[in-house]
Amino acid sequence: MDELVLIGKSVSTFGIKGELKVISDFEYKEKAFKVGNIILLNNQEHKITSVRYHKNYVLVTIDCLNNINYVLDYVGYNLYIKKGSLKLTESEYLYKDLIGAKVYENDLYLGDVTEIINNSIYYLARVKKEHEFLIPLIDNFIVRFAKDEKILYTKNASSLNL
Repeated sequence: MDELVLIGKSVSTFGIKGELKVISDFEYKEKAFKVGNIILLNNQEHKITSVRYHKNYVLVTIDCLNNINYVLDYVGYNLYIKKGSLKLTESEYLYKDLIGAKVYENDLYLGDVTEIINNSIYYLARVKKEHEFLIPLIDNFIVRFAKDEKILYTKNASSLNL
């Protein structure tokens, strides 16, 4: 079975036409919240039939349910999608896949990723060897992630390891 990935949580309804208001900090929202994608909500599969964005929320209609009374039972649940449905390219990866990865800068082993933290500006990888430090997951520090070998190659990160 394909791995399920958490993509958000339905926090309320929006309007009277059956849209679910979803809060999501998922890194590939545009791939997860697409019309036609199948999501898992309250342990049931549902097809996304419309998507739009409003402020910090994703407004989702499922199964063509176009009445608030039909979707009230889906409020308060996490939304999941099968990882294969995201159709990630070879260079794309989920931040949660970094957990347990070895971190290298050139030939220097910096430690293992133990946690991913969202500080609402960007994501940070907590790396631990003898002591812990944080690496921002942005282009200034990340060269690439070898998914198969589970190795995160960095640049400028050794200066963070004080």
